[in-house]
Amino acid sequence: MVVILRLRLKRVRTCEGEPEGHVPLRKDMADWVVPESRTQPVNRGAALRTEMESPIESRIAAWWLTQASWMVRFQNGPLVLIDPWWRDLFAGDRWGKLLGEFPLEPEEHPEPDLILCTHWHDDHICPESIPRLASHFPSVKFVVPNRSVDMLTGWGISVDRIIPMMGSDSTTVGDLQIHAIPAAHEELDITEDGAWYLGYVLNYKDSIVLHMGDSRPYPGWHSAFQSVANHYDLVFACINGNDNLRHDEAVELAMVLQPKLIVPMHYGMDPGNTVDPQIFVDEINRQSPGQGFVIPEVGARILID
Repeated sequence: MVVILRLRLKRVRTCEGEPEGHVPLRKDMADWVVPESRTQPVNRGAALRTEMESPIESRIAAWWLTQASWMVRFQNGPLVLIDPWWRDLFAGDRWGKLLGEFPLEPEEHPEPDLILCTHWHDDHICPESIPRLASHFPSVKFVVPNRSVDMLTGWGISVDRIIPMMGSDSTTVGDLQIHAIPAAHEELDITEDGAWYLGYVLNYKDSIVLHMGDSRPYPGWHSAFQSVANHYDLVFACINGNDNLRHDEAVELAMVLQPKLIVPMHYGMDPGNTVDPQIFVDEINRQSPGQGFVIPEVGARILID
């Protein structure tokens, strides 16, 4: 029996820092201006690449590349790139006028062992960075939602380089176990072809990282994470609201999963869709003062022992 689920999730309230309802993208972006001062990465280019390529003494290292984009290295294990994206300042679309600068152009990345993408939005399956990464690293493979495979093949990436995932399924690449968790971004949309939106749980020799992708909470969401891992070392959680997890919901997730470290993401780049991470800091200190967390800096390394 095939179950098709499409559940539109609605907020019952807004919170400080969250936009009032869904903020549509304006067709005419002429009134957007490039900020006079853009956030600068603390590390970038060749120096950052060298750091990412270097062995680590800790079990896990991670680097924030803006938005929901991360590079994760496991000790004596794989280098995993998640949701890579990039836009030039003069791209000619809304992404050309962002609040910060990117630490790496696509060709400046160290060669990853694997690239994971959570969903079809262009700051996650990026029409600029994905084709360039595929061309520059011709042997790298991509893990993507099954329903987004045609996006990559449309950019000339061969099917044998694509590992599709449905949601609520698992695969193994080398010694890395990957569990896909359905996500509810604009909606929880699951058909016989899989879920539109995914989060990923990465398990390498019992070092466990959760990248939640873009998602709101939905019934059974916490238990889906608990069912695939009995502990979490590192959790990347959105805090921007607006068809996404709010800062207080990210804190609630931390209280349920009790990871060694939770790191907020998906803010600070899009002028029309961001929050001050201090609201996350205040909430976690109030609700769960013993919970480990880091407010990331773009290009900076986070280590977990």
